[in-house]
Amino acid sequence: MIISTIFVWPLSTSASSLNNLTPNQKDFLHAYEAIKANDRPLIAMYKIKLKNYVLRPYLNYLDIKSHFDSTPKSQVNWFFTTYPKNRLTPYLKKKYLIYLAETKQYKTFLTYYQKSKHNSTQLTCAAIYATLSTTHNKTTLAQYTQQAKSLWSKQSRIKGFCQNIDTYLKSKHLLSGSMIWARVIKNMHKGKLKLAKAIAKNLSKPEQKMLSFWIKTYRQPLLAINHKMPSYINPVIRKEIFQQSVKRLSYSDPQKALKVLENQYQQYGLSQTKKAHLTQKISLRFAYQYHPDAQRYLAELDASSQNEQVINWRLQVALRQLDWLQFLDLYQRLPSSEQQSKRWLYWKARSIEALGQKKSAQKIYKTLAKERNFYGFLSADKLALPYQFNPKSSAQYSSQKLVKKYPPLMVMKELIAIDWKINLKREWYQLLKQANPNDIEAIALFMASKHQHNLAIQTIAKAKIWDDLDLRFPTPYQSTVKAAAKNNTIDPAWVYGVIRRESAFSSNISSHAGAVGLMQLMPATAKFIGRKIGYQKQQYANLIQPDSNINLGSAYLSYLAKRYHGNRVLATAAYNAGPNKVDSWIPKGTSLPADLWIDTIPYSETRAYVKAVLEYTTIFKSVLNNRYDRLENFMGVIGQLKTRPK
Repeated sequence: MIISTIFVWPLSTSASSLNNLTPNQKDFLHAYEAIKANDRPLIAMYKIKLKNYVLRPYLNYLDIKSHFDSTPKSQVNWFFTTYPKNRLTPYLKKKYLIYLAETKQYKTFLTYYQKSKHNSTQLTCAAIYATLSTTHNKTTLAQYTQQAKSLWSKQSRIKGFCQNIDTYLKSKHLLSGSMIWARVIKNMHKGKLKLAKAIAKNLSKPEQKMLSFWIKTYRQPLLAINHKMPSYINPVIRKEIFQQSVKRLSYSDPQKALKVLENQYQQYGLSQTKKAHLTQKISLRFAYQYHPDAQRYLAELDASSQNEQVINWRLQVALRQLDWLQFLDLYQRLPSSEQQSKRWLYWKARSIEALGQKKSAQKIYKTLAKERNFYGFLSADKLALPYQFNPKSSAQYSSQKLVKKYPPLMVMKELIAIDWKINLKREWYQLLKQANPNDIEAIALFMASKHQHNLAIQTIAKAKIWDDLDLRFPTPYQSTVKAAAKNNTIDPAWVYGVIRRESAFSSNISSHAGAVGLMQLMPATAKFIGRKIGYQKQQYANLIQPDSNINLGSAYLSYLAKRYHGNRVLATAAYNAGPNKVDSWIPKGTSLPADLWIDTIPYSETRAYVKAVLEYTTIFKSVLNNRYDRLENFMGVIGQLKTRPK
């Protein structure tokens, strides 16, 4: 059995990079190679040579975890005793537990598990199975069998050590129909049809037939709504099918979904509370689509359903419809803290200005214009005031004193040198949990001095020191960014704005969706734009490499800018959500002010993204040129699409 771990070790540093390393750093990397080859004499030699080196615990860790099968338990215990507070110790404990479970050393496993603080699902499954495999006590067996059944029921997918529990329960004929259905229902509501079908193999043939009908209705919800459900569907599953069918119908026809729910909810045994919950979810669909009647449907929800989410969408619908009186009425229903948020204060000013209360609006604009953010810049434009960047110089600190106070910084310095970024980030994360809040800015400065800008930015954010612009808005890769911007006829500040939002200057990250590198390019997008600009495969495939990533990302920004006839707002939105989605959001046959269009983008992620990139671009322009472009230069109106370029 192979269990994925959270501790990943990088490939060796390239030969060209070795020339810049100290003797200890070179020896450490050579020792790592010896450990991978299990060259015992060479490993012993390097351990002696690096006895006092700050990364020596890493060598011991690597050696033990790579060779559990030949490492005496006394040596493992020695590591735990010698390095009780080292960040590597809990990782080694987890690795050792996995090894013991995989090799079925259950009694030893349970001894170490009791001392461990790891509570992952996989290790919990391993501990339950280890207990079931070793105990003869009837009370303990009953207790852990119940735990096994509970854990089995809660999981969407059974994998890893939990498969042992699955096998055990099946062998003892302990899987009840309700347990199996609990997992089937969980997966059906998550849209995992294949997994639900696989789990249902443990059900009887009639019950599998019920699931087959449910799967059909998942794909065609009207089957469960326009026709009477087959008599072989039991009431519990009938209720689940109905609820999901109504939800899925609401994606395409919320009006019909509401009508069906109202007419049939009692027939399927839905409570008033459940009905109200579904009604709210369906009614919000009108808002997502900015349906002309969205406000009416949301207003008709009962008082208990008028939560913050609903009120926020009602505010957005009012803005989209330019219904300033409705907006102000809804604004009064917000909690006082929300009323004072920059977003809603700005729109309060826009509303009362539209209603002729210019002086009152200007008072709000004047307050907002004092701040360095999207709404502050928009407000400054309203009053023709200069933007307020409010920079603050970094605090002074002694690197020597800081390192003495926080020895892990020396470890981090060495990890930076050998380019072990994953391990560096974990050391940094652990350090921040222990550091004195008064030292956070100094730690951020230390990271910036080592060109670890992504960690410096995250560190300074933890301290909520928002005015240290040198730390928050660094400009590494300047020659590459400026050349790429020039080649693609776009503003380098815009490129920096996108990098800052996408990755905060972390070149080796990737998202769950598969976006990679500084500008978080999807491989398919990189291939598309790479071929368009004449790149060879190796140039658009290596997205971790900063130069390649910046060149491709800049070319894609340029492509989007041309697609939207120079409209930076639309191009920025399309960089995040994709051009097809943005095309569908552009008003047809009419137009909206850009600030209003941005703040009513249906996707909250894209809405926040566009505002952040425009704000960051403005700041980077000031950092790079000691001058800035006003947002009003890019805000215009958003309306009917013109002919696209070929």
